[in-house]
Amino acid sequence: MSDFGSSAVRQRRLADELRRLRRQARLTGKEVATRLGWSEAKLSRIENGLARVKGSDLDAFMDLYAVAEPRRSELGALADESRQTGRIEGFEGEVSQGHARFMQAEQEAETMWNWEPTVVPGLLQVENYTRALLKPWTAILARPPAEIERRIETRLLRQSVLTKTPPLELSFVIDQSVLLRGFAAPPVMRDQLNHLVEMSEHPNIELRIFPLGGNPASGTAAFVYFRWRPIHGVSAPDAVALEHFHGTTFIESEKDVNAYHVLFNALREASLSTQASRATLLRVSREAWK
Repeated sequence: MSDFGSSAVRQRRLADELRRLRRQARLTGKEVATRLGWSEAKLSRIENGLARVKGSDLDAFMDLYAVAEPRRSELGALADESRQTGRIEGFEGEVSQGHARFMQAEQEAETMWNWEPTVVPGLLQVENYTRALLKPWTAILARPPAEIERRIETRLLRQSVLTKTPPLELSFVIDQSVLLRGFAAPPVMRDQLNHLVEMSEHPNIELRIFPLGGNPASGTAAFVYFRWRPIHGVSAPDAVALEHFHGTTFIESEKDVNAYHVLFNALREASLSTQASRATLLRVSREAWK
């Protein structure tokens, strides 16, 4: 498995594929459990991605569903990787379940579209900007200072996807008001905006500024649209993540996900060009944060 992979994502993808294969074989969950000598609860845990699949159990599935090579070997590789512990899994218990899933999604993504009306997107934050953002919240919520350092550590881990191979295709649309919000001291804000300029010059990163005079779809909240490449021949549908105060919510309904697809394209089209966006970042850095 790649250093950037997530065993949890592979576990969920294998679960979805096993459920699809059962339906393709026209078998009910009860029939499968009976034929394999399992409880229905065990089958349910596997098909819902709540339990890792042992090699012997996967063989039983493959025999029952008459899965032949090379498909059988592909699913075997997916199952092996779902049992490994990656870097993201090392943070389980230290971040919320929703945030852990968001990090896993980032690690596996092929394409990400991010609309951000409030703060600089996490993948593009410099450390001191992140620190300034987190400090007031840990004070308000009476959290220990060490929590800031853990959050910064996870943020740096998240940013490792920026250098993965093959490159992650990223498109960011950031509201211009974000550039003017003094979350940090002027030197940090200048550093942050200059970092955005630098990142926007990467060939796999598109960064556009949504102008102050625009109408961002009646106050649309931040969201991230995910698209994944197949893993060992197993595909996964697009999804949208909404980050909020209490955690992260994933939207997976095809109809709802498509609505966010349309919305992001509208926001992108209403934004400044990439060149004009870079010019705006440089101007605000120079004029607003002297």
